[in-house]
Amino acid sequence: MPRKILDFLFNALAVKEFLIFTGTFFVLTAFAMLTTDSFVRPEGCAGLITLELAFTKPAFQSMISECGAEGVRSHLILIWIDYLFIIAYTGFLGNLTGSLVKGLERGRALTYFSLPILAGALDVTENFLLQSQLSDPDNLNGLIIFAASTAAAVKFLLIIATIAIIVYYLFQAVTKRTKTA
Repeated sequence: MPRKILDFLFNALAVKEFLIFTGTFFVLTAFAMLTTDSFVRPEGCAGLITLELAFTKPAFQSMISECGAEGVRSHLILIWIDYLFIIAYTGFLGNLTGSLVKGLERGRALTYFSLPILAGALDVTENFLLQSQLSDPDNLNGLIIFAASTAAAVKFLLIIATIAIIVYYLFQAVTKRTKTA
């Protein structure tokens, strides 16, 4: 990611005062995803995360066959809502990470800050690839399914790494505050 864009995003998002907004948006979109999922996905149809991590054409095909046309439609609806969720979790994790690492050396802080942004970019890529397959389930492409699943797996790893960094620096902040009190 170009350094100027990353610097701009870091300066815009690494602000503690935005945590309530980004956290609330994250919780609301997560709630929207879960609620919509419970209303639109048919009983016995694989969840979106399971579908994201299919990796192979036969596994993907089996899941959407079990879901039927109604299940495919529900996944397409959930993917559109997921685009909002991507903005929400990227913003919240970026905001929280940036706020915690703001005092670090700039290059290191930007590296940590870029992890949720990269996860969001991979998530958008994955959604686009999944939509292409779900829109035409009779012509599935194993390479596209593998690419979508790989993007999803790396996305989840980046999110886990971001959460680990957040926990570490939250612990550091609490420890520092306890020592000064």
